[in-house]
Amino acid sequence: MFMYRYISPLLILVTLMALPVVPLIAQTSDSKAPEITEVKVASTTDTTVTITWKTNENADSAVNYSLNPDLGVVRVPVANRTTHSVTLENLDPGRTYYFRVISADEDGNQGISADYKIEVESETTSDSGTGTGVGPGQTNTPQEIVEQIQEIQNPQQLQEILNETVKAIAGITEDLTIVGPPTVVPETTSATVSWVTDREASSEVRFSRTSGFDGTNYDFSQSSTAGSVTDHEIRLIGLEPYTEYSFQVRSTDSYQITGESRTYTFRTKAALPDIRNLRIVKVEENAATLAWDTTVPAKALIEYQDLTQGTQSSVGRPTLATTHQMRLSDLTLGTRYVAFVIAENSGGDRVRSQPIQFITVRDISAPLISNVTNESTIFPGGESRIQTIVEWNTDEAASCVMTYREGVAGGVDPIVLEKEVLEYNTNHVEVITDFAPATVYQFWLNCTDEAGNAIQSENFVLFTPIQEKNIIDLILENFESTFGWVKNITN
Repeated sequence: MFMYRYISPLLILVTLMALPVVPLIAQTSDSKAPEITEVKVASTTDTTVTITWKTNENADSAVNYSLNPDLGVVRVPVANRTTHSVTLENLDPGRTYYFRVISADEDGNQGISADYKIEVESETTSDSGTGTGVGPGQTNTPQEIVEQIQEIQNPQQLQEILNETVKAIAGITEDLTIVGPPTVVPETTSATVSWVTDREASSEVRFSRTSGFDGTNYDFSQSSTAGSVTDHEIRLIGLEPYTEYSFQVRSTDSYQITGESRTYTFRTKAALPDIRNLRIVKVEENAATLAWDTTVPAKALIEYQDLTQGTQSSVGRPTLATTHQMRLSDLTLGTRYVAFVIAENSGGDRVRSQPIQFITVRDISAPLISNVTNESTIFPGGESRIQTIVEWNTDEAASCVMTYREGVAGGVDPIVLEKEVLEYNTNHVEVITDFAPATVYQFWLNCTDEAGNAIQSENFVLFTPIQEKNIIDLILENFESTFGWVKNITN
């Protein structure tokens, strides 16, 4: 007789030469592979095996088979049947063969069954000589076998029986099979891994971050305490959001036979952003500025609607950030709008804010000036040169000019740094190269927005640096204070 069952997914490593060749055909709408069912071994002799199966549509017939997991192929290339039968011939008696069945429809869609193995019948043999034994069709009960063993007194014979028993057990329990690839349900910081084995066994998942993984040594391992089962499930915990992991499942039965899968990968979900502090920064007659924060870096999108006309628009920014500010332009004066902020994390998951409403009004507010800084640098040389950089921000696009004068007590005419081209920006910078070293200057800023609203900042004070003397100058000054005639040398 024969037996067959699922075997290890190692059989998937079939060479391209062994795969059935599907002829190229014109493109059709059928993209679904035939469904293979009812795979059976219909008959077997000492040199042949006939395998049958069914498909849910007309398809050809092929069987990959071999004494090794690297399968050969026998194929009936005409895709005109749903009930299939292929006979494997010239097989070696008493050997174990591996096989799987394949069917492709007329459109080239290929269905592949699970992997099986079958033991071919042994040739009929006759026993010669006299003595007691088991005749054809007869089997000893376990109790009879135990009684016969107990009658044996020769230690060498007992050792031979033990060796053969171990071999028989190994033959029965070889190739613990993990059926198909495992399934993974990833979450943000965890993942549930499930798989099936062909007999009861333990459950273990070994895993590592794919980044830096050498393909062999896993950094982490989690096992189940549920005992031996055929349906396995382990929940991996402590994972990092939006990170790719490599993993392998392992199962060991009661005979310490271990089956393990190849390495697979999965990626955890990115953490969902939480939209906070959504607010209207400024409303203008044809624009509005919204600002908000997110708990994790996210892309920004605003969807807004004119509640009078019903027209909808959107504006977005594809860069990841946690602080966001966006300006809606081309609005209509005196119109009510409703807006929603959408935040998208690095994994493409989105969250949507509560609605926020505003009415466009005529802009009567002047721009706000903030973050005013200055920095002066002295360039060494025969004649000292000073470069001063003044920077500041406005909360809306504005055109600004800087005015300065020497000293803080007044009495000196101020100098206005006029712009050659009128520009409206929110980030401003002015570079001055006319300042003298070791001098106090006073400056202020005048900014006007596009609606004509103007504002003047408070007065700011800056000190330009003094040029440091080199060692030769210091030595000469020291001699000059001691010996008056040194002054004549320096002049």
